[in-house]
Amino acid sequence: MSRLKIEDLEEKAADGGGEAMYALAQRVLAGDGVEQDIARARELVSRSADTGYANALFLMGVWAQTGAHDSEDPAAAIELYRAAGEAGHAKAWLNLGILYQVGQGAPASVEKAGDAYKKGAELGSGHAAANYAAMLQVGSFGEPDYEAAAEWYSKAIALGHAEARNSLNDVQQAMGLPELMRDGSPAKSNVFWKRMLGLR
Repeated sequence: MSRLKIEDLEEKAADGGGEAMYALAQRVLAGDGVEQDIARARELVSRSADTGYANALFLMGVWAQTGAHDSEDPAAAIELYRAAGEAGHAKAWLNLGILYQVGQGAPASVEKAGDAYKKGAELGSGHAAANYAAMLQVGSFGEPDYEAAAEWYSKAIALGHAEARNSLNDVQQAMGLPELMRDGSPAKSNVFWKRMLGLR
C-alpha cells in the first residue's frame, strides 16, 4: 500500500481493510505520524490477521514464537504461520519448516518440515529451498541424496540465496564433480567441456 496520510490510513483501517489495518499498525508501532502505542498496534495487527491478511498472520506468528508483546506460544505460531503460508507468505512456510524440524510447538517431523520448505520455495523463498537441500544432503529422509540436494541448492541460488553457493560446491565435491564444473557456473562448465573435448 502506498504511503498515505495518517488520517486517510485511519479511515481505511476503520472500514475494516486488512492491508490498511496492518499498514496503520506499522505506523503506530513506530510512532510514525501518530502516537506510539504498542497495545493498539497489536490490536490492529490482530484484527488484520482476522481478515486473512498474510503479513499480519505472519507477524502474529513471529510474536507468538518469540514472545514479543506476550508469552511465547510456539503451538499458536505454527497455526499462524500455516495460515500465513496458505495466504501466500513464503517466509511463513520457512519459519513453519524450522519449527517442525526442531520440534518446537509440535513433535519434530522431517516430512512436515520438508513439505513446508518446498512450499516456501515455490513462493520464492531461497532460504526455504536451501533448508530443504540441506535436509537432502544430510539424509534426513533416508540416505543422503546429493543429486537432489544440488538441484535444490541451485534453486536456492536462483531465488537469490547466495549463501547456498558454498553448500552447492560442497555437494558437488562429494559427488566427485571436477572443480571446474562446480558451483553452478556455466562459464566454468563450458571451459571444462571444451578442454575435455579437445576444443581448446
